[in-house]
Amino acid sequence: MRVLVISNGYGEDAMAAILARELSNHVDLVEALPTVGAGKSYEGVCETVGPRGKLASEGHRKVGSLFKDFQHGLALTAVKHVKFMRDNRGRWDKVVTVGDIIGPLLAFAGGHKVDLHLDVYNSGYARQYSVAEKQALKRCVCKVLCRDDILAGSLRALNIDAGFAGNLMMDTVPELDLDIASLMTGKIAITLLPGSREHAPKLFAVEMEAINRLSQKHPLILFVPVAQGVDVGTLIQKAGLRNLIDQNLLGEQHLAIAATFDQTEVHFFEKGIGTLARQSRVVVGQAGTAGFQSAGLGIPVIALVPEDARPQRVRRNERLMGESRITSPVDANQIANKLEPLLKDAKEAERRGKIGIERMGPPGALDAAVRIIAGSAN
Repeated sequence: MRVLVISNGYGEDAMAAILARELSNHVDLVEALPTVGAGKSYEGVCETVGPRGKLASEGHRKVGSLFKDFQHGLALTAVKHVKFMRDNRGRWDKVVTVGDIIGPLLAFAGGHKVDLHLDVYNSGYARQYSVAEKQALKRCVCKVLCRDDILAGSLRALNIDAGFAGNLMMDTVPELDLDIASLMTGKIAITLLPGSREHAPKLFAVEMEAINRLSQKHPLILFVPVAQGVDVGTLIQKAGLRNLIDQNLLGEQHLAIAATFDQTEVHFFEKGIGTLARQSRVVVGQAGTAGFQSAGLGIPVIALVPEDARPQRVRRNERLMGESRITSPVDANQIANKLEPLLKDAKEAERRGKIGIERMGPPGALDAAVRIIAGSAN
């Protein structure tokens, strides 16, 4: 059996790559079509195919970002995707999409009905399907796995084969092959998410400025998961940290150790948000998927919102995450003010974390997807 996995977004690529890896153990061939970006998440997992699109917005849903992306060729890229799919009809036995409605629409326009769509975008708590989306799914997709049963029920009411088996986002939390507990003695850990885009060093510097306002009042240790393509040295330099090159690292995934002016240690790791968040009192950052995953692990998240963020999207994410999310502008004083109550009150952080577990839901979608697709190959 030959399977194509289509993913629509940077975070979606990371999740879809893990699905592709699992499917590779059960089918003859898996290929991936990342609709935006270089598809780096698939490196070492499977071959990527089709044209590449680059978003001028880098995937940030800001005011005017969609118009900006169209100005820089988003529509032309979609046309190229459709042509590629049409030119390759019959190449795959099964087609799987991960993301929002874009993947199913592209596949269907290219002559392929999607065998399984994993929706990691919509939510019964925050963004339910429009009438048009429901009709599109009914026409374009054989089966849908939703991220909660509220959504699945709305599709089943229209006789669409839909179910809820867990949240794929929680199946695909990146982990480290390291035990970081030895770093924690007598300290409160905070995980900082600088993100994966070109503004990561600037954002990280603001995050560290907030930490500097608190580190002399609280015994802190900082963990930083570094995305592929982000330079650790640049992060350290931009934040005014001192690189402790003489310190022993825990392993290859432990990239660097730095220190603030008051000797608060900052540890940089190769991704691994799951391992880092579990040891942390709170997670701070702008990175979308990692923030959702942290909330799903029971860790409250201070979500940094830039001035040009789309208000509708901010409100939607606030509804989705409930009190597990605390929204803050990208301002050091305000970040510090949001952080300090959680540093003082572990029970309040735990209370908020439990809400995140409830809102994000359990893992399980990955195994279900593999059974649905690979089961027909046996």
